[in-house]
Parts: sequence; C-alpha cells; structure tokens
Amino acid sequence: MDIETIRRTGAAALAGTGVLHLALAPEYLSEQPYIGVLFLLGAAASLFLAWRLWRANDSTAWVLGALVASGMAAGFVLSRTVGLPGFHEGEWESSGLLSLLLEGGFVALAYVALREQVRPAVS
Repeated sequence: MDIETIRRTGAAALAGTGVLHLALAPEYLSEQPYIGVLFLLGAAASLFLAWRLWRANDSTAWVLGALVASGMAAGFVLSRTVGLPGFHEGEWESSGLLSLLLEGGFVALAYVALREQVRPAVS
C-alpha cells in the first residue's frame, strides 16, 4: 500500500470516529456532562487531525491522531470495565465497537506511516 492510500485511509478512519463521537455527544452530555464534553473534544480533535492528514502527510497529525484515538479507545474500555468517575456503562454497544475498530485501525496505519518516514532510503 502506498503512503497516499495509507494517509487517506487513516484520515477517513479518524474522521469516522470523530463523526461518531460528535453524533453521540448529546446523549452523554445529558447522562454525565464531563463525558459529553470529552466526546466533543475528541470529535473536534479527530476531525481537525483527519483534515490535516487528508491534505498532506503530516507526522505531527499522525502522532496526535494516534494519541487521541488511543485515549478514546481507552476511555471506552475503562468505562465498560472498571468505570470512570461517576460513570459506568455495562453495555458494549455496536457504535462503541465500531469506534474501537476505527481507532485501532488508525493507530495501526499511523505506525506504518511513521515507520515509513523514518526508514532510511535504500538506493
């Protein structure tokens, strides 16, 4: 897979998780406001970084995107296992599993893209 395809696929995965979090934010704002705010912040960061990656191969966007995606995935898993302050969800709904898939896919693509950037050129 060439870097252009990796970059565009990563941007789409990150945008997908951003849109998903944006759509779910109102539900969590009413249930536990700080969770809803985190959803909005995660969505905004994801969409902005996806836009940066769509336009150019940006190592900063790859790293920040991987951190955001990992953080959102960790929040989902923690909220369903040990719980978060004032919030414990028991159900592993399909939207959360889709988000985990997109976030994990993005992190894997970020690894590949960043590895390609630091690999020495072989002549």
